[in-house]
Amino acid sequence: MRRSSLQWKLILSYLAVALLTVLVISALIRLTSGQSLMNLVMEQQTAMLKEAVQTYYTENGTLDGFFEDYIQRARDSQPPAQPGDSPDHPDSAPRSSTREMRGVHGLVDTEYRALMPTLNYAVGQVVPVSAVQQKIAVTVNGQTIAWILPDTSYQFKLSAEEELFLRRTTLAIGLAALAGVLAAVAMGFFLSGRLLKPIRRLTQASQALAHGDLQQQVPVTSHDELGQLTLTFNQMSADLAQADQQRKRMTADITHDLSTPLQIIAGYIEMLEEGEVTLTPQRLEIIKTEVGHLRRLVGDLSTLTQVEAGGLDIQLQAIEPAALLERVYHAYQPIAARQGVELRLDVAEGLPPIAVDEGRMVQVLKNLVENALRYTPEKGWIRLSAAADSAPGMNAAAPRVQLAVSDSGSGIEADDLPYVFDRFFRADKARGANAGKMGLGLAICKALVTAQGGVITAISAGKGQGTTMQITFAP
Repeated sequence: MRRSSLQWKLILSYLAVALLTVLVISALIRLTSGQSLMNLVMEQQTAMLKEAVQTYYTENGTLDGFFEDYIQRARDSQPPAQPGDSPDHPDSAPRSSTREMRGVHGLVDTEYRALMPTLNYAVGQVVPVSAVQQKIAVTVNGQTIAWILPDTSYQFKLSAEEELFLRRTTLAIGLAALAGVLAAVAMGFFLSGRLLKPIRRLTQASQALAHGDLQQQVPVTSHDELGQLTLTFNQMSADLAQADQQRKRMTADITHDLSTPLQIIAGYIEMLEEGEVTLTPQRLEIIKTEVGHLRRLVGDLSTLTQVEAGGLDIQLQAIEPAALLERVYHAYQPIAARQGVELRLDVAEGLPPIAVDEGRMVQVLKNLVENALRYTPEKGWIRLSAAADSAPGMNAAAPRVQLAVSDSGSGIEADDLPYVFDRFFRADKARGANAGKMGLGLAICKALVTAQGGVITAISAGKGQGTTMQITFAP
């Protein structure tokens, strides 16, 4: 598979960072290693000279003759001459007399008389104070006996061994730089591969999603931003699949709900045209009933569309909960009595008014009562109630108001509760509708309640345990 441009960008990014880091570190080490080595030479020579001065003064009580003794000790410390060495060969000279003076300009006593050749001044000559700006004290028993003048300008040269050390250091830096670059490339391949693996999975799943395969679930392998993106994609895919299923089901339900009355109406018209039947009041009533079904379906769909598009006119005003429930109670009490169902009214005292559209709210409550009547058997009961929300944390001074339509009917299974407010959710699965109904009643209730700032919830203990449709409003 062709390497993605993103992978190469990541590899080049790792490589660029590694190269920049190595170059900066190499330059700093190269610039400072020589200086550090010269500092070390100067410090060593200063320490050796200080020790020699202190030793000589302790043994003699004076620094007169120090330079001759220093030269002699340096010569004595040289290794013996090897066979074949020429007296004229540079290596046969007392190297310590010159080499050990690197990093030091000279030595003066407390009166600034040169104790050894110092800044072009011979032994015994007085060095001007202006030339002795930087100096290191040599003390014995807390008394300063001399001053060492270090070569802070670093005008001396490094020895062959020291130059070899610097070259080896430079070579080591170069090898480390090469190893760092190779490691950066290897890490770039490794890390970019791990980073891009979930991205490739998401890309493949997205392409499948774009071609209509909505059932896409990508494994979540981390908890970082990519993991969150994968979770979001999986949720989006599941929602799209569910929405697609709902769309297909809605299309099938609309087709069924439209085709049934249309077939009945078309059948009577064909029979009238062929003269098989005559138009009687009874047959005309059947046709009017089916036309009414069509009108209700179109009206319900239009109401849902208007609410979801924000085009429905909602006039909020303060309404007493008791007034709303009493209006619905009186309208349906005779109907419930004919079905052998007891309709109850239970309103708590002292409830604050709620801001609702009275007409729309009555429509919601009527839909809920009609739905309850369809699923409540004879000798059952339906209760209209209003009470203050007693949930913990509620403001006692301004409690939320809960309106409820409860019944002792067939109940709702737990698996169906989340879907009862979906469009065309049929009664063979939940209480959204029953045979001959279009399954839009509860969907319209939810849309209207939401448009008025309320929340509607379906509560049921299960099959045969009754149902409560609860609506909550802020006062």
